[in-house]
Amino acid sequence: MSRTVTDSSKKNILHLIGRLAPSRILSHTTGATLQIQQELQWREELEKFVFPEYITKENIFKETPEMVFTREHEYLVKEREKWMKTTAESCSITAALITTIVFAAAITVPGGSNQETGIPVFKETIAFTIFAVSDAISLFASATAL
Repeated sequence: MSRTVTDSSKKNILHLIGRLAPSRILSHTTGATLQIQQELQWREELEKFVFPEYITKENIFKETPEMVFTREHEYLVKEREKWMKTTAESCSITAALITTIVFAAAITVPGGSNQETGIPVFKETIAFTIFAVSDAISLFASATAL
């Protein structure tokens, strides 16, 4: 005899886990992105322990566990999008500042240049070569990040 565990609405354990966790549980994790990640990980772990047909089984409202999860976590997804947008803007501002500073360092030659030839004074030193190469890499990396 096969035994399935469902409630009166034909919801299985995956339908129940698809519901949003209480705020007291979610408050242990900071930020919507990490909260939704935690919820997804919990769901994926539970899917390993149920019959495969439970993953696509509908309840009496014609909702699969995936549909319940999507509906219940709509707010967290919107909050995650806002957080990602704010973070991306902050990173862009930081990258722009770093690019500006690195560019200024790239056009300023340490020790100055010979007035007659225009060649840097410290051109023959290893420290100058290291500076020039690292400055070029920094400029390229910060411009790419921007």
